[in-house]
Amino acid sequence: MASGPGYNPVSTFSPFGDEPTVYQSPATYSQQWNPPHGDLGHAGIEMSDSLRPQAPIHQDQKGPEYSTAPTLFSNARHSGESQSFLHDPANRLDTTYNAHHVPYKDHTGRQFRHILIGMSTRWFITAGLCAAYIFAIIWWHNRGPQSETQKRLHNALTTAVSIALGLNVASAFKDVALNMRWVILSTRRRTLVELDLVLNADSLMKLGELAFSARRPAVVVGCVLWLLINILAQVGIAVLSLTYGWEVDYSGVLMKHGNVSIPDMSQFFPQNPGSKITLQDEEYAAHLYGALGANYGLNYTDFMPKAGDIYDNNAASIWYSNKTQTIEFIFADSPTGAMSAGQFSIYTDRKVSVTWKCEAHEVTEHGDGSSSNITVAQLGDVYVSRTVPDAMTIFTNTSAPGSNVCGPRCSVVEAFESSGTDPWYYRCNITVGKTVNDPRNISYISDSMASIATTSIAEIGYTDHPGQEAQIYPHGSVWGAPLKGSVDEMGLTIACYALGSIAGAAFFNPSTSYVGMAPSAGQCLVIGHPIPFYTVVGLICGCHLLFVVITAVLSNRVKVGPDTHLNMSLLLRPIADALHGVGSGRKNTALKDAKKSTYARYEKTPNGRWVLSMT
Repeated sequence: MASGPGYNPVSTFSPFGDEPTVYQSPATYSQQWNPPHGDLGHAGIEMSDSLRPQAPIHQDQKGPEYSTAPTLFSNARHSGESQSFLHDPANRLDTTYNAHHVPYKDHTGRQFRHILIGMSTRWFITAGLCAAYIFAIIWWHNRGPQSETQKRLHNALTTAVSIALGLNVASAFKDVALNMRWVILSTRRRTLVELDLVLNADSLMKLGELAFSARRPAVVVGCVLWLLINILAQVGIAVLSLTYGWEVDYSGVLMKHGNVSIPDMSQFFPQNPGSKITLQDEEYAAHLYGALGANYGLNYTDFMPKAGDIYDNNAASIWYSNKTQTIEFIFADSPTGAMSAGQFSIYTDRKVSVTWKCEAHEVTEHGDGSSSNITVAQLGDVYVSRTVPDAMTIFTNTSAPGSNVCGPRCSVVEAFESSGTDPWYYRCNITVGKTVNDPRNISYISDSMASIATTSIAEIGYTDHPGQEAQIYPHGSVWGAPLKGSVDEMGLTIACYALGSIAGAAFFNPSTSYVGMAPSAGQCLVIGHPIPFYTVVGLICGCHLLFVVITAVLSNRVKVGPDTHLNMSLLLRPIADALHGVGSGRKNTALKDAKKSTYARYEKTPNGRWVLSMT
């Protein structure tokens, strides 16, 4: 085989054994090239700012004329030449990874800043996503009860932030691995198998292969540790969602437009209504509800809840003002479909009140309860249909329609307090007012219902004696306690019974509804484990920042290699050419053995170049 211009007979470069002499171009010859063609450098790849020698000139084999152009360019004299300059072996001279100017060098502030700024960008993204995560949790936590829509919005937002955070951290850790691989390759000689796996350090699968391939304790520990760091980072991000959760908010309600559930206050409904509700049914129901009035609780109006407050089942239902001699009941709005006021109901500004005016007189004769005819001071004889010793008989006279009426929605209720030593007679005017703050008559109480309520303490639906209805309460009961002539206490007792009957109707009557702002159960975001939450977020940001600083410091000790496929291929070209000479482009046993027996190291040459040198 004759050598042409620009070709010299040389021995094929191969670290794997001797080969016969072949003709090769200078570009494929990886060892020292003798003059006059200049020094082509070491077998490793050159990464410096030194200038390469001028490419040799060669004779154009396609024409009779001699070309004096550099070998990186085609002969301009022959425009019809179809062969690419890259097909000419001589033109491969400068296609190795040898730049005339290297932008960054080892142990320089410029490279350190370049690495630090590049990796810090992802850290700022991590910090921003962590801040967004914390903001979303705290903001929704402080908003109180939320609707299902708000809950879904929060879940979607935090899920998106969590996914973005996981992807960014994973990508940032890949950057750490890609920068640190040059530091690792510079520490010692490694087989080409290890070299290939280390160059793929951004792949966790390749790291696993490296641990099995190297089998050195330091390599195995390093690979396992880095795998655990990557896994723990993703686990920590996933665990964040377990530190908080949505629960039913019992401290507030959510208001939304819809059907508001309220009691039907058109009449007193008995517990077992028949096909038609009679007056007797209503009177008995009112008497039954009023007897429970003492269980509803009594408190002063100074502690009365405001409209919109959460309904409290344990709070008082009847509110007393000793200044105005008035007691009040507050109606409640309940969630759609609720049968009565409950946990998620709210107080409204709709109120109904009962007032009283009483007089008391001593009983001068037959006050011990032995006779139905008693003599009352200033009034004379008074008939009481039912009397017993040491008891309170409360009655109302209904001998004629309206005979016990004292005005609109007002009834006269009388009481005889029998005693062997201090008997009293009371006469009270009890009035049920109209519902206030109720322009739509949502909780309207009719005059008939008000009349039944005022006398409910004395009526059970049937008259025991013509013209009079009466009920007897022993002195030991709430309603029959001796009051010794106190008109305020007697008026309050009868008024509480009357208002208790209305409150009972509000509690036990069937429900109806109106269109308005209905209260409903809301959900609140509860941070059940705040310390683990903030700890994990802090560790993610802190560890990421720590890796950035450590990587920048360590990577600056070497010249960080190329990160693009084209430049990487130029860097590895001598190794690839040598392997091609062994395996002829095939993955055979010889190629595998060559990879295992040949070593390479990323190191700095005496002239300042960083190369991959093979031995």
